[in-house]
Amino acid sequence: MIKTDSTSNLTAAGDIGGTQIRAALVNRDGKILAESVGQTLPERGIQDAATRLSDLIHEVTSQTDGVVGLVVSTAGPINPASGTYDHPPNLTGWHGKTMKPDLERLTGLPVAIGHDATLAALAETRFGPFKGSQNLVYVTISTGIGGGIVANGQMVTGSTGQAGELGHISVRTDSEALSCGVGCHGCFEGNASGPNIGRVARQAARNDPVNAAKLIELAGGEIENIDARLAFQAAEQSDPVAEKVILQVIENVGRGLASILAVLDPDGVIVGGGVVHSLESRWDEVIDAVRTYALPRYQTRGIPVSVTQLGDDVSLIGASVLSFSRFGAS
Repeated sequence: MIKTDSTSNLTAAGDIGGTQIRAALVNRDGKILAESVGQTLPERGIQDAATRLSDLIHEVTSQTDGVVGLVVSTAGPINPASGTYDHPPNLTGWHGKTMKPDLERLTGLPVAIGHDATLAALAETRFGPFKGSQNLVYVTISTGIGGGIVANGQMVTGSTGQAGELGHISVRTDSEALSCGVGCHGCFEGNASGPNIGRVARQAARNDPVNAAKLIELAGGEIENIDARLAFQAAEQSDPVAEKVILQVIENVGRGLASILAVLDPDGVIVGGGVVHSLESRWDEVIDAVRTYALPRYQTRGIPVSVTQLGDDVSLIGASVLSFSRFGAS
């Protein structure tokens, strides 16, 4: 078992995404001192994932004299009070289940679980460019799309702990709009997340294989191998079919972020995730798309949207902030 010490300068933190699980040892300054990574493999079940995450936690804390506790950041939807999942689209088979009791038993630590994007927003208010902000939104655009909201200095979790599912706001109503994994037609996640970018690119290549020659070449001649990464890569190499796909992604992202600005009026929106990394070279186009769909006040105020400077570790850092707040000695 791992020793609990509420006065420690260290905490354990975990992160569960659609493809990876991570464990880290983090100090009060948000610095990650040790990290270990594994595959999520959600199809093997939540208990199996809890056991493997626990092994990673033991690994990163093995050289410590104790930590304040463990907070796990995870893709949702999830009720943070119990850690119970509610139809998570990228963690198949985990609905109605929680790993919190297993993690407490396997590590011996006090455990809390939070939505990854909400914890990312918390991290940004503590360590990001909007440090000290009382009103901030974090949006992750990756395997799925989620959001975290800090309003008036407090994490917004909603009546059931599931606030911030910004991936399910509507961005498309046309006949070619896609649905997300839980069936929300035309939503942000369904039309701008990594898997769905790949899905659109594959269909576009089938429809026009001649103009998709570069895209198909990058996929080794197999259209079924086309994914979001290859679509971005082909667009950079002037493949017209891939370029059309990416232009639509930019428009969809612009629509989604403009809607978030209109509804929440934050000091800023911080974005992160794999799709955002792929869009960084075209960020001016993304901002122009946001401006196109944003309320008039943003024409003079500017578009307060920026890419996270905390990188892929933002949710782990947010988990550490919550852990010290909840389990650490004041």
